[in-house]
Amino acid sequence: MKLARTLAAALMAVIAALLVMPTAATAATAATLPTTDKYFTGDGWGPYNLVQQIAVNSAYARAAAEGYPSSLCHITLGPTVPVSQGGETYQSLVKIHCFPPPPAGSGPIVAVPNGKCVDVKDSSTEDGAIVQLYNCHGGNNQMWVLAPDKTIRSLGRCLDVQYAKTDNGSRLGLNSCHGAANQQFELLAGGKLRSVHSGKCVDVASTLFSTRLVIWDCSDARPYQNWRGSALGL
Repeated sequence: MKLARTLAAALMAVIAALLVMPTAATAATAATLPTTDKYFTGDGWGPYNLVQQIAVNSAYARAAAEGYPSSLCHITLGPTVPVSQGGETYQSLVKIHCFPPPPAGSGPIVAVPNGKCVDVKDSSTEDGAIVQLYNCHGGNNQMWVLAPDKTIRSLGRCLDVQYAKTDNGSRLGLNSCHGAANQQFELLAGGKLRSVHSGKCVDVASTLFSTRLVIWDCSDARPYQNWRGSALGL
């Protein structure tokens, strides 16, 4: 009798897992591709030894239904220790953080002098996230697109001259897109990126102590104002 109950519970769990497993067909039902990061919660119910995986599958299925590839999601909480709901049924929860796929035409932006890539530190999507030079690795946080509205976008956010400052050395960061001029850049001949707001060019604070991106008076004497890469078509 006990064996029969165990087999029945296991069969129920397998069916539940199949119902929530992310599939290409599920992902294809998303009306539009996402443009910002998002958190999803998975809620699993089933036998003790399967319930955590059911919770994970549930979260990833919800993400896939909205167009987030599983490769761009990671677990941030859980799966929690299974909690008994009576009999042989347990519950577990999990939370995942998903990033949007890079938009069409996106690619790296590379500093000509040292071949390093413009990088969002730690893939952060918090307002004010640090934008720096880093060894190129092809990650999503190094994929950029120069959009028709003159914004430069990554991870669903916009490159931003912080606090709309115009002084030399004013830092660039990643912020929610709002359309103001301090988030607009023009691509000049030779690969310079000029801020519409300040008229100054994207540069690097210091090649010795900091590789954080800043703005500076445009000058051919400053080699770190020269950029290339498929995001710029150069």
